[in-house]
Amino acid sequence: MDFLQSISKKVILMVLILGVGILMLPMHAPAELDILENFSFDDCDPFEVRALIMEVNGKKAQLVAAEQIIYVVNLNLGDQHLITELTDPEGNRIDFSTFSRGQWVYVKGFKHIDGGVVASLVQRIAPPELEKPTLRTISKERPRYKRIKRRLSVLNN
Repeated sequence: MDFLQSISKKVILMVLILGVGILMLPMHAPAELDILENFSFDDCDPFEVRALIMEVNGKKAQLVAAEQIIYVVNLNLGDQHLITELTDPEGNRIDFSTFSRGQWVYVKGFKHIDGGVVASLVQRIAPPELEKPTLRTISKERPRYKRIKRRLSVLNN
């Protein structure tokens, strides 16, 4: 009997230790790899978009636009040097701190296969103008007008 009790106590103790160990694991593991550490042009596709800024992170030099994380970088890649150019609508250089949520930007860069975009150009632009819908009128002499008129009169009767 003592043997079975000691085994059950050991099993309960091991389960408790395992449970506490799992609870001590970090709650928020990074969901996205840091693509800037192992950046390679071989893992990228060209990216170009006009979008609204959804979020600005000044500490990490990141924007969120078009549901993509946009990295503003100054990278040395072997013999190549990649710097994100930040400009206003006229093309003049501006500081990253001038970007804010709700502004429209034109982003050109490289979309990494792991997600995120390494930008080569981020330009603030004017918001796009909405197009007014065009209404077409049908001339009363046209056969189409007469056909629609007949169908409506049949439906009303």
